[in-house]
Amino acid sequence: MNLSEVVKKQKFFIDLMEKKKDNLLANSMLFFCEDELTSSHVLILAALLLEYPTFDMFNEQSAEFVRVESGVDLDIKTYPKNGQKLLVADANEIVAESFVKPVNLSKKVFLINNIDVSTEEAQNKLLKVLEEPPANVYFLISAKSEERVLPTIKSRCDKIKINPLSQEEMGKICLDDLACILGDGYPGRTLALAKNESLSQIAKFAVGLITELKSSKQVIKYSKTFLEYQGFFDIIFKVMGLAIEDIIKMKCESEELVRLTPYKKDLKNVEPEFSVEALCEISKLFSQFLEKLEFNANLTVSVDNLLLKMLEVKYLCK
Repeated sequence: MNLSEVVKKQKFFIDLMEKKKDNLLANSMLFFCEDELTSSHVLILAALLLEYPTFDMFNEQSAEFVRVESGVDLDIKTYPKNGQKLLVADANEIVAESFVKPVNLSKKVFLINNIDVSTEEAQNKLLKVLEEPPANVYFLISAKSEERVLPTIKSRCDKIKINPLSQEEMGKICLDDLACILGDGYPGRTLALAKNESLSQIAKFAVGLITELKSSKQVIKYSKTFLEYQGFFDIIFKVMGLAIEDIIKMKCESEELVRLTPYKKDLKNVEPEFSVEALCEISKLFSQFLEKLEFNANLTVSVDNLLLKMLEVKYLCK
């Protein structure tokens, strides 16, 4: 199953389809989603829903979808033009274009991606046309962060929250179980992880930092490998964080709640070695390590200190 089919089964989108049937769709809609791939798909699908009675037949491979995605549709226009940030010039163009009649379709639809990264000036340029849009003109807007969208923009739009997908739903889009676990229900993040040929190796190393690091004599070996994965610290700390959460679940709740299922046996074997207090303190060490990186601390020394402190906490908090 592709992402479009999964999106169309989400409650928020079913609600949109019902509103379309009852002619109750707002002219300005603001979608909040942390995953850019998902939000861009949602905007395109919502535009097609507005324009085509045969909407149910469309997905990523449909000519209509591809035409919008590639930016060549004359009546469904995508912004920002540079693909990154909405500029004042983009906003001015949207306002001017909104008064031009559709060429081929019954409505004119503007897709505005990631408005939260645009400047306040660019957002302000849209206020009047969002509040009083011309007839048969719709604005479909996405944002990752609600806080960075002007209150005046939010007040002029129907606000729609797009939640992460369930593990089962992600499995219909991506066949890589480990990527699905680490992607937190976000298709863009998950598919990017699945493309990483070293993902399994990196995850195994990260779990090993929890399950196999047992003495200071091993620190040099693990520190060297850690530094070799410098570009993948986000994955390493994500996996280590999940490993700690899973051990806590084993100790305090149920093994059935474990998320890192490929490493469940390894985690279960070391569960008696950790107290809950130690696991919580080790989690704090991860945050402290990442904060130091922002201040350009010596990476080798920082990694060595992290591993040594993990061992120290483990044995002091028994």
